[in-house]
Order: sequence, then C-alpha cells, then structure tokens
Amino acid sequence: MIKKILKENWIYMLIIIFLIVSFIVIKNSGIYKYIVNFDYKVIEFFGNINDKRLTASMRFITNFGDWHIPILIIVCILLFIKNKWYFYTLSGSYLLSGITVFITKLLVARPRPLEALIEIPGSYSFPSGHTLTSLVFYMVLFYLMTEKSNSLIRVIFGLLFCFLIVVVAFSRVCLGVHFFSDVVGGFILGVPCLLCCLNIIEKNFKEKLV
Repeated sequence: MIKKILKENWIYMLIIIFLIVSFIVIKNSGIYKYIVNFDYKVIEFFGNINDKRLTASMRFITNFGDWHIPILIIVCILLFIKNKWYFYTLSGSYLLSGITVFITKLLVARPRPLEALIEIPGSYSFPSGHTLTSLVFYMVLFYLMTEKSNSLIRVIFGLLFCFLIVVVAFSRVCLGVHFFSDVVGGFILGVPCLLCCLNIIEKNFKEKLV
C-alpha cells in the first residue's frame, strides 16, 4: 500500500521538496531582506489599527487553526460516525500537514516577530502552521462532508470553508505572531500537500467512504 501511494503521488512530494528547498535558498539569499522589509511594513500597518473588537475577533478565529478544534472534530468523527474510514482519512491528512509544517520550520528556521498581541509560540515562524494545516484539514473535511452532495451544497460549504481558512491566516498576521510571507508560504506549500491528500483518498479509500 505504501509503495503504491508513493508511486501515485511522487509528483506532489517532489513539488513539496522543491518548494522547501526554494524557501531555504530564498532565506539565505539577498532577496530575503526585501521580504523582511515588506513584512515589517505589514506589521506596522496592523499595529496602527488599534481596534479592540477586531483584536478580540482575531483571538477567537485563530483558535480554528490551532490543534484543539481539528482534534475535537476528529474525535467526534471517531465517536459518532460508524464508518471509521472518515476518521482515518481526515486524521491522516491532518498528520501529513503537521509533519510538513514541522520539517519545513526546522529547515528554514526563521525567527518569529519580536512583538505580538498574544503569546508568541516557541516554534519557528515559517511557514504559518495554522495556515497550512487549516487549508489541508478543512478542505479535506469539506471533501468528506460534501462528496455526495449536490452542487449548491458544495458551493455553499466550499465558500464557507475557504472563508474560514483565509480568516484564520489573516488572524495570524493581525495578531503579530506571523509575518505576511509566513502565511503566503503556508498557502503555497499547503496546496500540493492538500492535492496529495485528496489524491490518496480518491485512489485508495474512496470506495470505503460509503
């Protein structure tokens, strides 16, 4: 099974490796200082927005990208949905996205912003783990929820999940725990990771999701 999955998804894995290497090269090139300058301009822009209601909203929304809510959803699926393949595929996708974030953070090793509106995590800054894991987790959840639904339902839920992912990403910059480029990197790296997860589900587990 593992050999089959690797064979079917080598292109996505190659893209992920290429992107990680590219991020490392950029981090150690002359381009990096321009990215940093732009990032701090974005931080300065949000720092000038002194709105307590916006900050409170971002504090709430960012929780949807933390591990607590995805794990809660996964546990609920395990407990209340009879077909355990929904649990296996969603938790496997979340685990893959988490491993991708962990490895990339260690290799790129970018420090966090110096100040933030909430406690700054101890991990490295790039890429935004909330952004990458939210993209993979919520889009796989969307796929599992609406795979048998009509087009209207898929459009409605698709827009809702996309909005949630974008707002979670926005919250990380707004709260100052990530640079803007961290979030962009999370999206860039998250796309092939998501496509890999969906391809694995489609080619190996779709018939089990009945």
